[in-house]
Amino acid sequence: MRCLKILLIVALFLSSKGYGQDIHFSSTSFNPMFYNPAMTAFSNEKFRFSTIYRNQWQTISPGYNTFFSALEFQPYFSSANSMGVGLGISFANDVAGSLSYGERDFAISSSFFKSLDRNDRTYLSIGIAVMHKNWSYDISAIQFNPNNIYDDNITYDNLNTFDANLGFSFQYAKDEQHLFSIGASIFHLNTPSFTYIKDNENYIHRRIFTNISYLFPIKNSENLTLNPKIFFSHQHNYSEILAGTDLNIKLIDAIFTTQILSCGLYMRNLDAIIISPSFRYNNFFVGMSYDVNISRLNKVSHTYGGVELWISYSFSPYYSNQKQTKIPCPIF
Repeated sequence: MRCLKILLIVALFLSSKGYGQDIHFSSTSFNPMFYNPAMTAFSNEKFRFSTIYRNQWQTISPGYNTFFSALEFQPYFSSANSMGVGLGISFANDVAGSLSYGERDFAISSSFFKSLDRNDRTYLSIGIAVMHKNWSYDISAIQFNPNNIYDDNITYDNLNTFDANLGFSFQYAKDEQHLFSIGASIFHLNTPSFTYIKDNENYIHRRIFTNISYLFPIKNSENLTLNPKIFFSHQHNYSEILAGTDLNIKLIDAIFTTQILSCGLYMRNLDAIIISPSFRYNNFFVGMSYDVNISRLNKVSHTYGGVELWISYSFSPYYSNQKQTKIPCPIF
């Protein structure tokens, strides 16, 4: 019986022969830096703040509660050379289950971006991020003698790892309503050691992430645009595809006021259909997403997968000359 309990704990922590997954979100617009360090502070504004909260699988058990927040800024941009540098810091907290098993991440990222043509329509960006992860669980919440687990060499309840991420991004913008973007990033370059069992070797596998998107107007309309996107992620033996599109409706486009309503519809593998409405007011963005579970798990999830709420705000100090910044950015 004791061996069975030990096996259940090992399976829960995915520590011996199992493999966990990185934190992920269904919302595709809240923060490009989360997916690719090359997008750090890649914006017409000098500063950007964003935060998101995700709640998942609450109908099955104490599910995932995930929080992410980031601050980015441009310490340098040269109008003469059409190039700049971005810096960012981020924090994430992800816990699940009755033992509050999860991770806390702190990352510092940097990017370098430069225009490849005289009209500043084409930009190439590269970026790198270093991250510290703390993994832990609440041993006091175990409902049988917790000392038993130490008899079988499960000696750790608090782990720390360090890793590095690398990415690049390429985009071409004909104008504000035509923008093509493609990017790729690699997470856990150094495959850090990760195990709760003494004298056992286990590593976090590298994760490859790619994305492609294209923004274009509908029938030459100035107020309606589509932005189809495809995200692909692969880690060890597991892959994920998220594909869909955003429909953007420009409500107001005046000198001092911009209002855009957007609604996205996506599918993640054969796991979930994702509905993601969002709204932009000048440089303030707010949005949400809702996962409708369509996998075989829906018998116990009752089609509920997860809900996300996010906000993002970008700005420049009053003393900065934004006319010097020529980074082509989509209208949403």
